[in-house]
Formats: sequence, C-alpha cells, structure tokens
Amino acid sequence: MNTQPNSHQILVATDFSPYGAAALKQAVWLARKTGASLVLTHVIPDFSRSAYWGPQERQANQRELHERSETEMRRMIVDLNAMDLDVKFATIVGEPFVGITHAVQNNGYDLVLAGTRGSGKLEQFFVGSTAKRLIRKCPAAVWIVKAEHLVPPKVVLAATDFSDVSLKAVREGLRIAEQSSAEFHLLHVVDSKDVPEDIIARIPEGSSLRQEINEEATRRLDAFLDSLDVDRTKIQSHLSWGTPWQEIRRISKHQAADLIVIGTVGRSGIKGLLLGNTAEKVLDTCDCSILTIKPDDFVSPIQPISK
Repeated sequence: MNTQPNSHQILVATDFSPYGAAALKQAVWLARKTGASLVLTHVIPDFSRSAYWGPQERQANQRELHERSETEMRRMIVDLNAMDLDVKFATIVGEPFVGITHAVQNNGYDLVLAGTRGSGKLEQFFVGSTAKRLIRKCPAAVWIVKAEHLVPPKVVLAATDFSDVSLKAVREGLRIAEQSSAEFHLLHVVDSKDVPEDIIARIPEGSSLRQEINEEATRRLDAFLDSLDVDRTKIQSHLSWGTPWQEIRRISKHQAADLIVIGTVGRSGIKGLLLGNTAEKVLDTCDCSILTIKPDDFVSPIQPISK
C-alpha cells in the first residue's frame, strides 16, 4: 500500500469534539490542495454483547447511535462549508484503533487524520492508547492534529536518520510545506550512545571523537540533502546532539513548528532517531501536530478482516 498522504483517499476520525473538528478542518484544506476524497468516520461502541438490554433493545440502541453519528458527521461538513468536496461517511462499531485499522486495510486509505489536545492536557480524544496504537499498527500514514493548530501549517519540521522511511517522511514534509507556503526545517540528531563501531574505529589517534562524528554526520546530512533534488535554499537544516525526541521537541519549540513529520521505523547506520518510541515521545511532549510515515514494507500486526 502507498502510505504517503499525498494521495487520493483520506480517512478522518472524529468524536465530535473541537479536536475532531480541528482534524477535519486540516483534512478539508489538504483535500482542496490535492484533490483527495474524504471519508469522515466516527466510532461507536458495540452493544451486541451488552448484558444490560435484551436483543431488541440492543438493536434499537445501536441503530439510534448509528443514526446520530451519521447526522452529526453531515452537520460537521455543513458547518465547515465543505459540501463542494467528495465526502463520504462511515460509522465504525467497536474499538477505535482496531476499527480504523481495519477500514484502512479494507479500503486502502492513504492517510488517517485524528485530533487531540496538546501536551500537558489530561483529557484527549486519542488518549495515549489509541493514538499510539495507530502510529504503531495502522498501515497508513497517521496525522495527529493538535487543536491549537487550526490552520494549515506555516512551519514544518521533518526529522531524518538517513533511512529510507525518513527520506519518505522528509519528502512528504516538503510537499506539505510547498502546499501551505510554509517554512521547512530538516533536523538530524546525533545520539552519541548509538554511534556505529565502524565510525569509531576510523577515528585517527589523537583526533577529537566528537569532531570526527560531527564531520561524518555533516557529510551524511549534505548527501541526504542532495538526494532530495530540491532547491536547498528552501530548506533550513539543523544538526544536533542529544536524545532524539528531546532535541526534536527543543527545535520544534524554538522554530515554533506547527507540524513535525517523522518516520515510525528507522533503518540506518546511526541508530536511534526514529527507532523505538521516538515518535510516541514526540506525540506526548510536543504541542504541535505530528505526521508519522510508515516504511513501504510495513505490515500491520492487526489481522485484516473480510469486507
């Protein structure tokens, strides 16, 4: 599956809160820029196994909740004056991240957008579990929109560890920056705890370890920039040392970034930037929105179901 959001099918998840509305507003902007079609979805609980009602009551309550869901989603489109777009509606029954993942697997959506509060807030639409599970397990790209950022991004920060998926993420960030006339910043973080042995072995006797590692990282960053085949004056590059998620947070705050673009799995010589829980840490600690990109060979651990 093509997991890049510069494509034709976008799934927008909403809970009818202002945060879900923020995600839809971002998706409407993106659809108008790219010509993508939108599917707006709301997840409702499954009453089929409820012990509180009999079979007829369960069916009636499920039907009523489904009808309310469809009505509210249509109202959102009217309120945003987005009736010019190709928008469909889908009510999903069950656990949110599982239902959304199954919808992606069955329908080939390229991007999922969902809303959440910024860091430091106790209540979220996608509190921890759902957002992180989508980032980990949904085969599409996932754009978590923070409610504080209701307009197209004006400052985009992409992080790279020189892996294929980070190249994919950076190119997506560049496309979004171009579409929104935004500043574009590229960050590479050197994590000294993860410097490969082959680099250490090449350092001449008496040379500065940090200097040699910094020069190697600078060479790789220059080569990465060349591989993008874009006007380098449009890119503000940053080379930093430290813990990757902390540096991403620091640079994003300093540059007042609206959107961070990052891969979810990295494969590179200098490890650490996109490995493990970096994307999740960024989601937890940064107040800006985050777009996570999957590798081309990503396979979701959630088993698909028949249509």
